[in-house]
Amino acid sequence: MEELRDHLLPPEFSKTGDYTELQRDQSRGYRLLAHAEIESYLEDIARTVVNAAIKVWKSKGESTKQLIAFLACYHSGWIASDDVHNDHIVEVAKSRKKSIADSVNDIIDQAHRQFINRVKNNHGIKEENFLLLIQPTGIDKKDLDQTWIANLDSFGKLRGAVAHSKKSVTEAINPEDEYIKVSELLKGLNDLDSLIVHSHTSNLAFESIKI
Repeated sequence: MEELRDHLLPPEFSKTGDYTELQRDQSRGYRLLAHAEIESYLEDIARTVVNAAIKVWKSKGESTKQLIAFLACYHSGWIASDDVHNDHIVEVAKSRKKSIADSVNDIIDQAHRQFINRVKNNHGIKEENFLLLIQPTGIDKKDLDQTWIANLDSFGKLRGAVAHSKKSVTEAINPEDEYIKVSELLKGLNDLDSLIVHSHTSNLAFESIKI
């Protein structure tokens, strides 16, 4: 992320907020690319944790907190605003094979396919996007800084203001403000990474994904 700062933001910030139009345009580019990096990190860590939990189940038959959280999200429709459709769960139950374990594996596989598809089609870091990605990893929203989540949501909306608006109607932008916003979000991501790796995934074999 520091590479983006070096390439797109002024070497020194103006104390009076006086910047050229080029510098402001580059700051908009910084916002867009920083957003993309944060989004990529959240998607990567979500896939990593879920894949590791499923691997533990299939290789050792051990049910982890992450697997339970993942299946709970699947059963509830992933996010509260979704309509819950359980027809496929009923179909799996009716077509049960030799054992309950077989049906469990079928459900896990179905959930995994849905989750990977949702991650693939994720677009953004607003709160709804964030919870869709992170709750299946076993992280509860209440375990995180609520102000940080609100700031993440706001940054996601700011990204949209740049990406989906004409330059003539895009709000004024200050390079230093952008850098401060991103720096604060990165601190929260480091906290999230530590929480996942050290507090919730001691039984899963993977390392943190650095942003």
